[in-house]
Amino acid sequence: MNRLMTNKALVAFASSILTTPLLAETSAQIGAGWHASDITNNTSVYDAKFSSPVFSARLLPSKHFAIETNYYLSGGGSFDLNDTSGSSSFETSGLELNLLFGSNMMEPGFFAYAGVGYFSENWDSNVSGSHFSASGLQAPVGLGYNFGNFSVDLQYAYREASAYDGSVFDSGSDVEASIYQLRLLTNL
Repeated sequence: MNRLMTNKALVAFASSILTTPLLAETSAQIGAGWHASDITNNTSVYDAKFSSPVFSARLLPSKHFAIETNYYLSGGGSFDLNDTSGSSSFETSGLELNLLFGSNMMEPGFFAYAGVGYFSENWDSNVSGSHFSASGLQAPVGLGYNFGNFSVDLQYAYREASAYDGSVFDSGSDVEASIYQLRLLTNL
């Protein structure tokens, strides 16, 4: 019994020593900006572009790693289908969770990053009431400048094409999905 208590005490002590420096360096950012997406179905020559406000939060345990979440509000857009174009009858909204690896993400100056993430997106028709969902992996890359109290950030993400196949578009579609975000983040 004493040995078990000793082991637990050692694990608790080691954990507190190992995590204290990490927590001391941890910083956070919150902000808002603009989200745009370009979803293309090459099979039917359909191209949809959506834009909306985005709200972001980041936890930065070190200057080389960040955990980020983005929520983009419901936003409308436009479409092109062969020779026809106009306002889209769909609005999209969604949530993203990204793990970012980069350089100098906490200190003043330029920074760049790349990562992997997961997204979940809703497509709601304001005409027919139809609802479609897409979710899958994405690969974000970005660059920005940290001014000390705030950062400006531009991010591009390439999304897993199969996330839209069979849900938003017909099965077997040749889909490309690109996401762009321009954000202003305050350093907490």
